[in-house]
Amino acid sequence: MMSTSTSAHELCATGMNQMARFQADAMSYIQASIEADENYCLPLIVKASMLRGANDARFNAEIDQLINRAHSLLPANASFESGLLNAVTVASTGKGVEAATIYDQMLNAEPNNLFLHVLAQEKIFWLGEAQWMRDITERAAASWKKSSDDYGPLLSLRAFANEEAGFYKEAEYYGRAAVEIDPSDVWGAHAVAHVLVMNGQMQEGINWLQGLSGHWENANQMRHHLWWHFCLFLIELGDYPRIIELLDTEIRNLESPLIKASPAATIDINNYGSLLMRLELYGVDVSSHWHKLGSICADRVSNHGSAFSNTHDMMVLCGCGQLDQANDLLVSMKRQFAAPEETGSLALSFKVVGIPVCEAILAHRQGDYLQVLNKLGNVRHQLQMMGASHAQRDVYFHLLVNAATCLQRDELRQIFIRDIERLGFSEVPERAAYKRKII
Repeated sequence: MMSTSTSAHELCATGMNQMARFQADAMSYIQASIEADENYCLPLIVKASMLRGANDARFNAEIDQLINRAHSLLPANASFESGLLNAVTVASTGKGVEAATIYDQMLNAEPNNLFLHVLAQEKIFWLGEAQWMRDITERAAASWKKSSDDYGPLLSLRAFANEEAGFYKEAEYYGRAAVEIDPSDVWGAHAVAHVLVMNGQMQEGINWLQGLSGHWENANQMRHHLWWHFCLFLIELGDYPRIIELLDTEIRNLESPLIKASPAATIDINNYGSLLMRLELYGVDVSSHWHKLGSICADRVSNHGSAFSNTHDMMVLCGCGQLDQANDLLVSMKRQFAAPEETGSLALSFKVVGIPVCEAILAHRQGDYLQVLNKLGNVRHQLQMMGASHAQRDVYFHLLVNAATCLQRDELRQIFIRDIERLGFSEVPERAAYKRKII
């Protein structure tokens, strides 16, 4: 019969493996490991790392408790556990660069460690440092063995890092190879979807995701995000009714076990809110949909785990007409990050970008398009400081181009379009958000 410690070890290993493959049951294995052996520190660190990856301040107290407990249980000479614990500890103080650097160092010693690669890519993704993200996977790739069970997921990480860094041909090759190994590989499917939207291959994107969607039943919230990507392709083809349908059947279905378990997951809020913003800018009536997130986002006005997520809270609050709460969100952000000593990556993302972007979203709702240009236009080259992908941040350029169009500032409109082209988007003037509209 297995000892408790052996059982806990196997449960933790399974949870880490499932987390690295974006599977919905990952946390249940980690929690079972914690319960199986209260003196085993690794699952405590893994749980803290997973919660930290949610970019949600609601989990801060629990993360701190897990970190403190893990410190008290850390075995001597446990270098792997010590490294993970140091990384999540500094990340919890808003120092994302320092945390990512620890993962980078650890990967020098363990270039085949899938779990480390996932943690590193996640952290660096939210720093907006695509070239760093790519450097890590490219440096490690020579050590990967095709016979390894982790080879496909590692290819997926390589694919996404290459895509965000602008190496689209390589990204598509690695992503398709990963999905060929395992059709349920959502990160590989995701990387290829990014390539196709950047290249303007809209029908190809629809075919790609639709053909794989039957394999996502065990995935975590990434399955919702893949349907968000599907809607980006539909937008370009003008199929707005299908998007409206998918909003409440796939992207945020209240009957979904994932939504029931975590109704305020930031990735789901971001998916839903940014689609509504896009549709509204294209003239689609989505007034009956904004309120579905209104109470959730109103409860997040002092939740500053991510500047990117707070900008989506702002979209929702403005869309619902909850302008008092929108102003409360701004006041809270400014208060929390006002101190000069707040210089970690999280604080800088709010100070430099998050706050002015939120001010621009509010100004746009109030019809103050000049303020949109002043606030958002002046930080448009720093948007990556909030993290996320080119495809996700594109919504801010939608606002900029819309404001310039409304003010009949064609010279600015053309500058913004060239900015978008430099980011790697193809055929920008023909895209739905950027086609010339008559005022």
